[in-house]
Amino acid sequence: MIHGALYDFVIHINNLVAVIQISKNMKYYTLIIITYVMTSCYDSKQEPKNNVYRPEFDISNDNKNIICSYYENNKGYIYKIDIINNQKRKISLESKYSLIKPIYSPNNKQIACLATTLTEEPKSKICLIDIESRKMVDLTNDSSLILEYVFSPSGKSIYFTVAGHFGNYSPIASKAPHGIDIYTIDISTKRIKKITDLNAYNLHGLSITNNNDSLLFHLTTVDNKSGLFEMDIKSKNLLKVNAVNDLRAKDNVSPYEYYGPVLSKDNSKIAFSEPYELYIMEKQTKISKLIFRREPNIVNVGDVKFFYSNNYLMISLPTDSKTSNSTGENFGFYTLNPETNVLKELNL
Repeated sequence: MIHGALYDFVIHINNLVAVIQISKNMKYYTLIIITYVMTSCYDSKQEPKNNVYRPEFDISNDNKNIICSYYENNKGYIYKIDIINNQKRKISLESKYSLIKPIYSPNNKQIACLATTLTEEPKSKICLIDIESRKMVDLTNDSSLILEYVFSPSGKSIYFTVAGHFGNYSPIASKAPHGIDIYTIDISTKRIKKITDLNAYNLHGLSITNNNDSLLFHLTTVDNKSGLFEMDIKSKNLLKVNAVNDLRAKDNVSPYEYYGPVLSKDNSKIAFSEPYELYIMEKQTKISKLIFRREPNIVNVGDVKFFYSNNYLMISLPTDSKTSNSTGENFGFYTLNPETNVLKELNL
């Protein structure tokens, strides 16, 4: 990215983002290090966790329940939480896998989740859990590394991303998923079809429009094309989506990167994260607004979801609140009014 005489180099090293600004007209160099948490999509046996929440969650159609992953003895289990009455129910049964990243099916009768292996070279598969019976069935096998997924609006298929490579391109970088493409699976037949040839260095924040015509995601290609993109599912054409008012660039900081984009239920808004900040953008006008930055204790947003019946959002944030036998990073859940920026913590 070149801005006049200023060159910005962004180096992604695991969860660390280093922004190096070098000015042609100055005799000194400025190195700014900022941490930005891009939530790991897999579990590792090197990361012991107990009695803590993962950041990913989903909201039921009636806005009364959330589903999330909770660690017990270093494995993730899927829980359903009644946020009105503060009641928690374990949905998933015992498994040799760690179960993470749950999402509701469109009719809210099932939950899709990732079952991840606790190994040096992680693998994962998509499973479906019936909420009432708690029965879990596999949709895919665990021969690949599946990262994210979304139901089609009809609930008959799932779009998901797969990493073709898990490793590092630099000796100082940690291993991470790369070579990412998008696939689709028919739930009734379990037939899988690859629908892109992006071989992306990074692809995350997968959302789908409610008419099933487009997918939205953050994309970084191997040739350094990066940003927010909308892909027509039939033609595979990519349309880059940019805000007309980049508030970060206006304040002379790094421009929008559009991390973790999330599409609202009516497709009218897009929420996205930047280091220590959360923004919302009107999809039609492309006007963006800063809706979250906590001062003075700045933190990165873990996950974001829109409620169904209003413009409120729910977000997850790192929290120091733990039980006496908790290990690992914990996350709390909060409602956020984007008009007033008022944040309210759920007591879970």
